[in-house]
Amino acid sequence: MLKKNLKNNLKIVSFDVDGTLVDLEYNDLIWFKEIPELVAQEKGISFIESLELVKEEYNKLGEHNLNWYDIKYWITYFDLPVSHTQILEKYEPQVKIFPEVIPVLKDLQRDFTLIIITAMPREFLIPKMKKLREYFKFAFSAISDFKNLKNSEIYSKVSKILKVHPEEILHIGDHWEFDYLAARQAGFYSLYLDRSNTKKGENIINSLEEARGIIEEID
Repeated sequence: MLKKNLKNNLKIVSFDVDGTLVDLEYNDLIWFKEIPELVAQEKGISFIESLELVKEEYNKLGEHNLNWYDIKYWITYFDLPVSHTQILEKYEPQVKIFPEVIPVLKDLQRDFTLIIITAMPREFLIPKMKKLREYFKFAFSAISDFKNLKNSEIYSKVSKILKVHPEEILHIGDHWEFDYLAARQAGFYSLYLDRSNTKKGENIINSLEEARGIIEEID
């Protein structure tokens, strides 16, 4: 059904970033290594104690709160003697792009406009996109640009900004709610990227190679 509906309509392919284009190690090092280490130093406690404390505070806020994604918020919250720039630059060499990403982007770039729609703040987006930005015409950060999480309203706003109909955009991402469902609610076509291969069903893929195959058949 997806292929039939997209035939002759698809103009833009949109991607999430974390878990879709780059793996989560960069995030994990910052949130579960660097921040707890700094908190441990400030409070004079062990790393294990600090990690438990930090995780508890993260969980209290939850991923539906914008501050959950804001490293500047957490630096202030824990009263840490460091800037967000220092932390982000420290771990920039650890940004890892999934191996199939660049070949897929090179192929799709020939026929489609490629864009990013991510929830992450732009300060996180910049280091992750340094090796990928040449493939994308636009990059939208829901938090930085729209002061919201990814939801159907954000996707609708993006289609209006780009002056295209929602059904002319295919979005690919690894979050069931923020990527797959929200994009569909806005009228986009979407693919759910499940790299863990735990979900089965229509419009679920396990790598971007599968997405390329679907799009090439459409085109």
